[in-house]
Amino acid sequence: MTECRNLVEDDHNELMMPLNVNGLFGWLHAPPGHSQSDVAVLICPALTLDSFDSHQPLRVLADGLAAMGYPTMRFNYPDIGDSCDIADSQHWAKEHWQAWQQSIHEAADWLRRATGARHLVFCGLRIGATLATLAAEQRNDVAGLILLAPVLRGRSYLRQLWIEAGMQDGPVPPLSEGLDFDELHLSAETVRLISQVDLRHVKLPSGRPTAIFSKPDSKLLNECVEAWTNKGAEVTCFGFGGLESIIRDYVESEHPSVDTSAIIEWLRQAIPARPSRIPRTSMPGSAILRSPGCIETPLRFGPNNRLFGVLCRPYKNPRQMAVIITNSGRVPHYGFGRFGVEFGRRLAAEGITSLRMDFAGLGDSLGPAAKENLVSALFETDRTPDISAAIDALERLGHRNIAVYGSCAGAYHAFHAALADQRIGTLLLVNMPLFIWRKGETVTVARQRTFPLSHYLRMLTSLRGWSRLLRGELDSVGLLRGQLDRLCKHVLAAPLQILIPQLGHSSSETFARHALATLSRRRTNTLFLFGPDDVGIHALKESVGQRGGGLRLFEGVSMQIVPEFDHNLGRRPARHIAAAIMIDFISSSLNPTDQ
Repeated sequence: MTECRNLVEDDHNELMMPLNVNGLFGWLHAPPGHSQSDVAVLICPALTLDSFDSHQPLRVLADGLAAMGYPTMRFNYPDIGDSCDIADSQHWAKEHWQAWQQSIHEAADWLRRATGARHLVFCGLRIGATLATLAAEQRNDVAGLILLAPVLRGRSYLRQLWIEAGMQDGPVPPLSEGLDFDELHLSAETVRLISQVDLRHVKLPSGRPTAIFSKPDSKLLNECVEAWTNKGAEVTCFGFGGLESIIRDYVESEHPSVDTSAIIEWLRQAIPARPSRIPRTSMPGSAILRSPGCIETPLRFGPNNRLFGVLCRPYKNPRQMAVIITNSGRVPHYGFGRFGVEFGRRLAAEGITSLRMDFAGLGDSLGPAAKENLVSALFETDRTPDISAAIDALERLGHRNIAVYGSCAGAYHAFHAALADQRIGTLLLVNMPLFIWRKGETVTVARQRTFPLSHYLRMLTSLRGWSRLLRGELDSVGLLRGQLDRLCKHVLAAPLQILIPQLGHSSSETFARHALATLSRRRTNTLFLFGPDDVGIHALKESVGQRGGGLRLFEGVSMQIVPEFDHNLGRRPARHIAAAIMIDFISSSLNPTDQ
């Protein structure tokens, strides 16, 4: 098999280099011309949902810092994102809190060697800001701190995660027994260590400039600033206005990434970058990660190599089958609960190669020319060219049997890509919400026209349902429009269905049945997986008909409702079940020559 390339031709990508530091996957953003600076910046990311929303904005921040002359490194902690699993490495402590702090020191030491910088600035988001502060307390080469919405007290943060876990999974064990939430599998000891953290007690060296971007009306923050100032630290507080989308992105249409100019300007004035004369002792070499049973390689592909993915290959006896793992919503390629990484490594154990990729304008893939840093629309952006580019890359590596996995919006785009690209032989679609997206529509409106009226009537029999309606969480006007749309579709006679597109509507039923028939004729194996309450069940049943055979009319198409599923596969048991079902489906559909 031909080895894939790490290097790229595009100028931007030449300044954004993937790296591997003892199993930590990361990126070095180099200044133009790879000039040396005496100050480098290490970005310490957040965890769980905060990390999903912030991945692309932090990439844009790193680009901006590098453009101002500050070499900047982003990375994933052990057991997080694309980095190695703690259990599979002899390098990291087996307890997460200690391992994460250790990883910051490892990354910081490497960054200084790689760039020749004498001083470092730690920039952290949420719990990453907490980790950055604790690590800075132990080092004498940290010239400043940038803390974005920092977690000031570990106990409060754990309580928040515990509540979110309960909302997702139902009743969960007390925190004293540990915490299992999304990609986090924290032991009781880790919970105990985090709960002891209180940044008011941290001792920062006198004169170290520190910028805090957070809501200014926090009593705890004021106490923290006072404590640090009394110990000689130079603390400047800024509001979080304009930065909210770093950790909460509610916009579904295409829009500019977050404006990080205030952060960059503070650093430029507080800790200016000057040329460094210290020689570099290391630069990014191989960014290949090796885990038990697989080898993972960063891959640039597509037009001007602007798309990014991680190729995960088995060590031995690879099959011709390869699975493309797409973005779920706007989550980067590692997936909700890190499912992209988990699924890819499980596929490798079965001898199957995978490519977990970012669509253009998401994660680490650039948008098209002049839109490099725009956050692309969730459903409206056509992802077929991105998926076809991934197939091209896999074919160049010798793969001829292609499957595409997608969840939610990723499933929608995988389905449409299969209609356009006949090279896709297998579709793995988890909680696909709809078949047709109407331009200008929102996810909320789409859900409201898909769920049957009985769903909302049942909701209003509960106090929680009425509470959501009164708080404005349910769009009553949109709900009414959606139900009228459903009524129109069911009442109109079949001949009038032909007129629906001419009246500005789309017939989901007509499109879906035609699409499934097309895939069936091509012998495309298609698997729909749904959680028991997922909106996509209603979309599928209405589109193919609950009578007259339904999916049984389409050879190679099957559906399964899995009781353990939540929409995002945030629960660990759900992820394990999903991977097992899809691997069985792939294996059963392989030709004898692929076995």
